[in-house]
Amino acid sequence: MTAPTIPPDGYVRRLPGGLRRALSAGRWLPILGAGVSASAVTEDEKHPPTWSKLAAALEADLPGRVPAGPIDALSAYADTYGRSYLVERLGELLYVNDIQPGEAHVAFAKLPFDTVVTTNIDFLMEQGYAGQRRPCVPLIGESQLAMQPRPEATYLLKFHGDLNHPDQLVVTEEDYDGFVRRNPLLVTYLSGRLLSREPIFIGYSLDDADMREILGLLRERLGRMTRPSWAILPTDPDDEAPKFRRRGIKAIVLEERDPQADRASVLAKFFNELRDVWQHDTASQLTGRNDATTAELRRNPIAPQLALVIASRSLLTLYREYLFPVVRKTGLLPLGVDDVRAQDLAMTPMAIDMALSKAAVVIYDLGRGNSLPLDYVINRRNGAPEAIVSNPSDPGLAVALGADTIQRPSEMGTWPDTFVHNLLNRISSQKPSLEAADLGDNLQRLADNAESDQLLWTCLALLESQLREKGNPSTNEGESPILPTTVSVVGPMAALREHFAEDFEVVIQGVRLRHDMMQNLSVAPRDLAQTAEMLLRVVQERLQLQSR
Repeated sequence: MTAPTIPPDGYVRRLPGGLRRALSAGRWLPILGAGVSASAVTEDEKHPPTWSKLAAALEADLPGRVPAGPIDALSAYADTYGRSYLVERLGELLYVNDIQPGEAHVAFAKLPFDTVVTTNIDFLMEQGYAGQRRPCVPLIGESQLAMQPRPEATYLLKFHGDLNHPDQLVVTEEDYDGFVRRNPLLVTYLSGRLLSREPIFIGYSLDDADMREILGLLRERLGRMTRPSWAILPTDPDDEAPKFRRRGIKAIVLEERDPQADRASVLAKFFNELRDVWQHDTASQLTGRNDATTAELRRNPIAPQLALVIASRSLLTLYREYLFPVVRKTGLLPLGVDDVRAQDLAMTPMAIDMALSKAAVVIYDLGRGNSLPLDYVINRRNGAPEAIVSNPSDPGLAVALGADTIQRPSEMGTWPDTFVHNLLNRISSQKPSLEAADLGDNLQRLADNAESDQLLWTCLALLESQLREKGNPSTNEGESPILPTTVSVVGPMAALREHFAEDFEVVIQGVRLRHDMMQNLSVAPRDLAQTAEMLLRVVQERLQLQSR
C-alpha cells in the first residue's frame, strides 16, 4: 500500500518511532479528557465550559463560601442542594441536550480503536461514533465488563460514568475518595489493559484531577511494570511540556510554531493524519484465506478483486458452499468477513474498515446474527457497490431500509435454482470497470515510483482475474477455477504452463515472491523489481494495455 502523503510539517511526524509502531500493533489506549470536549458547539455557537469556568458557574450559586477548586465546588454544590440537583445543573452547564460533536470528535471517531477510555461525563464521543456509523459500546460500571466482546466495535470505557447514570458519576470528593473501593473490577480491568498498552492522554492539563487519579492508579497497581505515559498537547502556550515530563509523562506538542493555534483544528488534523499512517502501517499485517486474498487486502485499490461477504457465521458457511465457487467466474475473489485477520485482535476494527474500503463488491446479508450494522458498512463503502440480501423471515426490513435487495429463500436446497443466479448477476453488474488506458497509466505509475511490491501484486491479481473469468484451463467444465497462488509440481501446473506459454516462468516466479511477502519473509529487492517489470510487460500484452 502506498505510503500516505504527510506534509513536512505534519503533526503525526512528532510521534517517536516506537510510539508509531505501538499504534500499528494496536497497543494504544487513548484516554480522553475535557480538552477534547472543548471543540463541541451548540447551534447558537456556545461551547462547553472548562473545568475552571464550570466551577465558577457553580460557585455563583453557593452562599458565603469560596471553594478551593472545581472538585471542591462540585462537592459543595452537592452538599448544599443535593446530588440530583447537581446532576441537573451539570447537564445545563454542559449543554448536553443541545451540543453537537466538534471537528476533533468527528476526526477521532474515524480511528477504529477497540478500546477508548474517557473521564468525560457527556455523550459527545457516542454522538461522534454514531455520526460515523461506527459500532460503539459504552461501558459504565462493572456489570457491563462481562459482556462478550464484539471484535468490530469500539468499547468506550466511561471511567467516571455519565449524566445518565448518576449513581456511577464521579464528580465530588466523596466519589473520588471511595472510587477504587467501590469499583475493584473496573480498576482491575483498566490495569489489565495498561499492562500491554501505551496510555495516551489527550485533552488533559497538569492540574486535571482526573489525569492525576489515573496516573496514581497506574503506579499503585502496576508499580515498575507501568508503561510510559504520553500526553498529546495540541499547543503549549504556557510551556507546560517540561512540567509534564518532570511528572513522568512524555509530552508531545503538536503545534510548536503557533502557540495560539486553534486546538480543536490541530487535534482534528492530527487524528486525520493518524488514521492515514495507521492504515498504511496495518496493511502489511492483514491476512485472508490465501496469498491472493491477503495481497488484495494489502495492495493499492487499483482494479480491486475482492467480493466481500458479510453475514452471520452460519450463513457464511452456506455462502462458501453455494456462492463462492461461482463468484470466481466473474473474475472476483470471494472472501468472508470472518476471514479478515490481523496480527492482534485489537487491530480487528481497522482490519474490517480496510476490507470494506478495498472490496470491489460487498454482499451484505440482513439475516440475524450479522455483527456489522448495515449503516456502518454503507458509510465505510462511501458509495461503492454493495449487494444487499434480504432476510426471508423479516421482509419488511428491506422495505423499511428502502434498499433494492435480493430475496434469499429460507430453504437452502433452493439456493442454486434462482437465488445464487440472481445474486451472481447483481455482483457481475456491480463489478467496477476501469478503462484500459487508466489501468495502464496506474500500473506505469507504480513502476515509475518504484513500488515494485504493489506492481507485482497488482499484475498477478489482473492475470488471475482473467484466468478465473475465462475459466482455468486446468479444470473441467463446472469445476471451480484453480488459481496459481501456490506452486505444485504435478497436475494443474502442466495446464498453467500451456496457458501462459513463454510467460509461465515469470508468472510462477511472481507467485513465489508474493508468497514469501505474504508470509513476511525477506525478498531480494533486485529480484522483486525485475520480476515486477517483467510481469508488467506480460499484463500489458495480455490485457492489451497502453499507458497515455
